[in-house]
Amino acid sequence: MRSGGRVVCSIAAGSARPDPPRRFGVREPVSVPYRIPGELRLQLERALAEGVPADPLAHAFQVAEVMGILHQAFEAAGFRVVLVGGGAIEIHAPGIYRSGDLDLGITQLWEARAQESEVFVQLGFERIGRHWRQQGLLVEVPTAHVSDPTELVNVRGSVFRVVAKEALLRDRIVGYKHWGVTAYGDQAIRMLSAFGNELDWSWLRSELDRERSGDALEALLRIQAEAETGSVDLAARLREELDRLKQRPSPPSSGA
Repeated sequence: MRSGGRVVCSIAAGSARPDPPRRFGVREPVSVPYRIPGELRLQLERALAEGVPADPLAHAFQVAEVMGILHQAFEAAGFRVVLVGGGAIEIHAPGIYRSGDLDLGITQLWEARAQESEVFVQLGFERIGRHWRQQGLLVEVPTAHVSDPTELVNVRGSVFRVVAKEALLRDRIVGYKHWGVTAYGDQAIRMLSAFGNELDWSWLRSELDRERSGDALEALLRIQAEAETGSVDLAARLREELDRLKQRPSPPSSGA
């Protein structure tokens, strides 16, 4: 309407508002959900097609193949993935141990292009309690950050990151002494035999001193030497040394 020679426009409540002026030649950004490369899901399904092997050595190689696929999928989406726990033992010492699931440390980088859960879902996993499951494979993410040293490994063409062997051995030795888990002592002895001179002994001893577990390492080395020179009741010796460790005062921490 006109009012005093001026043009006055009014918009009634609830009526449609005029469209904003169009900017010709300028394309508005469109948010597109990130999609992982489709072939990665097919590769994972093929890797798991025959189930999860019971044989420790065959299982270790399947873990490596699966980790190579997970590494590619998460890295492309902006995540850093590290294999920790029992699965990492399988990679460093194939055949001495078989884990029941895969434990991962997944860190989202600043340029992450998707949510962690989205990557799992696109790979065909479903959430079951604290695990992600794809066929017979169970994956857990107990930590978002791995502070221990890690290694980038290549196993039969599968490239992925795994926590350092010294960190795994430290955790088993500490668990043997402070938690009283003799199975951890058994695994530690097998790892000591498998790793041999590949260990960074300086780093390992420093970490064990900090955890007041240097004496547990010496006890396990004694059992290892006995086992290599003759027949030993390993379970009995582990219990015997554990009882001895509990009776003596813990050595002072190097960090004290």
